Amino acid sequence: MNKQELDKKLRELGDEKYKAFHSKLKPSESEVIGVRSVEIRKLAKKIAFDDLEYFVDELTVNDSYEEKIMTGMAIFYSKLGIDEKINLCKKYVPFIDGWAVCDGVCSTIRLKKAEKEPFWNYIKECCKSDKEFIVRFGLVSARHDYINDEYIEEILAICRDKEYIGYYDRMASAWLIADCMVKYPEKIYEYLKNESIDIWVRNKAVSKIRESYRVSDEMKEKTNLLTKA
Repeated sequence: MNKQELDKKLRELGDEKYKAFHSKLKPSESEVIGVRSVEIRKLAKKIAFDDLEYFVDELTVNDSYEEKIMTGMAIFYSKLGIDEKINLCKKYVPFIDGWAVCDGVCSTIRLKKAEKEPFWNYIKECCKSDKEFIVRFGLVSARHDYINDEYIEEILAICRDKEYIGYYDRMASAWLIADCMVKYPEKIYEYLKNESIDIWVRNKAVSKIRESYRVSDEMKEKTNLLTKA
């Protein structure tokens, strides 16, 4: 399958009603064709074992939302080694132009134990970027397999020290902190209470914690008092 055949296949799978619904969610700056997630994942698994590097290299800013998310998913569905996956990510991630592309791709990340450290180094590179969705990719990726004793301090330092760019990287940071609260409630409470972090991120993290079903009511009440103007 080449790029033109892939585009034709996606358009054959497009559904106008789903397109109208999904477009309202603003998943990407790109054209939305209206292909359902289950079909996108099927195609991603297919090209993961086809000429994956070709599809990554041929990706452009003008490609559809579906082609962008499918190409990223294919990287993590593939059986490539972690170094090859990271090299493809370095080509691919700058094309992420929306929260749904970013988060959908991150949802496919599954790492073996030996792959975690090299991918963590790549996550840290992403978090240093001055591009909003590259940063978001790093922060959302950190939610998968990294909220543990080995990485928690580095995660919190990244969220504290980052000079944020926009709404989407800030939201990802707040989401990550709220997830950390589930496993490390006292640590995150003290972190939000004492650390100098972006006020918007702090307040949104508190809001996310308040909405969580996995945090105790007592901790929610304590944390809610940390909201700042």
